[in-house]
Amino acid sequence: MNLIDPSIDSFYTKRQEENRLSTGLGPLEFERTKILINRYLNKSSHIADVGGGPGHYAQWLAGMGHDVTLIDPVKKHIEQAKKRSARSFHFKCLQGEARKLPLADLSQELVILHGPLYHLQEQDERLAALKEARRILKKDGVLLGFAITHSASTIATLQSGLIHDQKLFSMCISELQSGDHFPPEEYPLMLPKGFCHRPSDLIAEFKMAGFEQFDLLPVEGIAWMDSKFFESWAEMAKKNKLLEMIQLTERDRELLCFSPHIMLAAKK
Repeated sequence: MNLIDPSIDSFYTKRQEENRLSTGLGPLEFERTKILINRYLNKSSHIADVGGGPGHYAQWLAGMGHDVTLIDPVKKHIEQAKKRSARSFHFKCLQGEARKLPLADLSQELVILHGPLYHLQEQDERLAALKEARRILKKDGVLLGFAITHSASTIATLQSGLIHDQKLFSMCISELQSGDHFPPEEYPLMLPKGFCHRPSDLIAEFKMAGFEQFDLLPVEGIAWMDSKFFESWAEMAKKNKLLEMIQLTERDRELLCFSPHIMLAAKK
C-alpha cells in the first residue's frame, strides 16, 4: 500500500535518486544544505531526517556522532538507505510518512523536512506534516523545512529557452500564480505534482503550525545562474567564489526567489 500519492511513489521508484546529488546542480545543493544544517547542530543530537531518501544526509550526520532516524515513504529509498547505513555510520531507517511519523512525542532535538513541503500539494497536508514535526520535537527543538520557490521553474525554463514550449509555459504560470506544480506528461523526468512556495507563504504556514521562525535562507542562492556553472564548480577557486557569493547574499530577502530551494529554520 502506498503511503503517498502513487505518481510520486512511481517517480522515485523508477528514477535514480541515489545519484541526484552528484549530478547537475546536485553537488551545489548537497554542499549548501550541509552548510545550513550544520549551523543548527548540537554536539550530539537525536535527529529525524524526514523524507531523507536514500540516506545521503543521514549518513553524513551519523558520521558526526548524531543519533539519526531516516524516515521515507518510498520502499526503494529505505532499501538503499539500509545498505548505506550497513556500510558505515549506522542510522535507523523507517518506512513512514511525514503526516504520521513513527516516533515518540518530544523525542528529537532536530527535525529535517526534505520533501514533504513540496510533495504535499494541499496546505492542510503540509500543516499536518509541520504539526507532526512539532509533536516529536523536544522543547526548544529546531525544525528545518526545505521548500521549492514558486519562481524556480520559470527561471530554469527561461535560462534553457524552454519557456516557449506552451505546456511548460502553462506549468510556470500555474506555479507563479498559485504555487501548484503540474508537470506536462511529455516530461516524465520532471518532479511529479507538488507545491512551490512563496517565501512569505512558507513563513505563514510555519506560524500556523505553532513555530517561531528565526531564519529563512536560500540553498543554491544565485550562484547557479553562473552561465558557466559546471566549469566554475569544477575549479576550486571559482567554486569557493560561488559559495562566498551565496553566503554574502543569503540574508537578502529580495533575492530569495532566485534560489530553486529555500530553507526555513524554526523553533518549537
